[in-house]
Amino acid sequence: MKNFYSLMSLMCLSIVSPLTVAKDIQGKAFTYQDWEVHCSNTGTCRSAGYQKDSDLVPASILLTRRAGAKQPVQAEFALANEDQAVGSKKLKNIHFYLNSKDYGAVNLDATAKPLTGTLTTSQLNALLQYTKKNVKIVFKNSAYSWPVSDLGMTATLLKMDEFQQRIGTVGALVKKGTKNESSVLAAEPKLIVKKVKTADKPYLTLQPNSTQFQALHSVLMAAQPELQDAHVFCEGIYEDENAKPQAIELYKLTNNKVLATTLCWRGAYNEGYGAWVLDQSLKGKATFVTEFASGFASGEIGSAQKGRGIGDCWASSEWTWDGKAFVKTLDRWSGMCKGFPGGVWDLYLIEAVVK
Repeated sequence: MKNFYSLMSLMCLSIVSPLTVAKDIQGKAFTYQDWEVHCSNTGTCRSAGYQKDSDLVPASILLTRRAGAKQPVQAEFALANEDQAVGSKKLKNIHFYLNSKDYGAVNLDATAKPLTGTLTTSQLNALLQYTKKNVKIVFKNSAYSWPVSDLGMTATLLKMDEFQQRIGTVGALVKKGTKNESSVLAAEPKLIVKKVKTADKPYLTLQPNSTQFQALHSVLMAAQPELQDAHVFCEGIYEDENAKPQAIELYKLTNNKVLATTLCWRGAYNEGYGAWVLDQSLKGKATFVTEFASGFASGEIGSAQKGRGIGDCWASSEWTWDGKAFVKTLDRWSGMCKGFPGGVWDLYLIEAVVK
């Protein structure tokens, strides 16, 4: 059975697939203790911090900053209220505290689940004064308290500075310097991809006991990516403690190309299909797309993989057929499994506009 976090690292392999259009900016992710940061192909970085595992009430802060000179940091927060059978009055007048100092009431939507809102400029600036210091971060009113851990905040914000090439500049969040921001990373627009529609249903299904299946299966397995761990590539489904290859489905694309898919693996929470593009003659080399597909429809391969923990987080990816190749147009993570059902943020490695 595959471990979920191993799966997430393997999903990144598809970013460097020959079927992916390379951008100047390659998205990166980093997690340390209770904080994480995802920086996308646009240069935008999103850093999220959460409560400690020992704290029972989920709470999170999201700090977002675009690439480019003189870009401000934006701060959002989420406070769980799913299990609090209280009236809306008890969820009002929530204040923001740093090391027990009250920085005033926060702007929030008290009707949302979870509670969501934004920090004021003064509240955010106060928080950023602690990027290199220990700080006790708490949202609270007279009835409830929502602590957010500072463990990992410095490390993730330093990674944000590094990615955006701000270290040593006046705009750095952690390692400030005297340099201006004239040479920091410039923002990139979202990748624009025009989707070419294809068949939604397979025109041919090959069963494992057929000669044609065995020949095509060998071609697909020969196109595997370079693996970063010891797992067996597209091992099939275990039956009687033996892994068995599954049927291959073939879909017509365009330009005399076809998509081949087969169920590669199944775990306790997830399963993943392999996807390859090859000539409609089924001869020659295949080009690997992903081992984590969840479905295919009308020129788009989708992947949704569920995490484990207190609250289910999700990793989502999409590949869009542009008439010649499958271009990766989405790589998104909902944030750590920290008690928010389904996750609370959209943290991107790849952002695109599909037309």
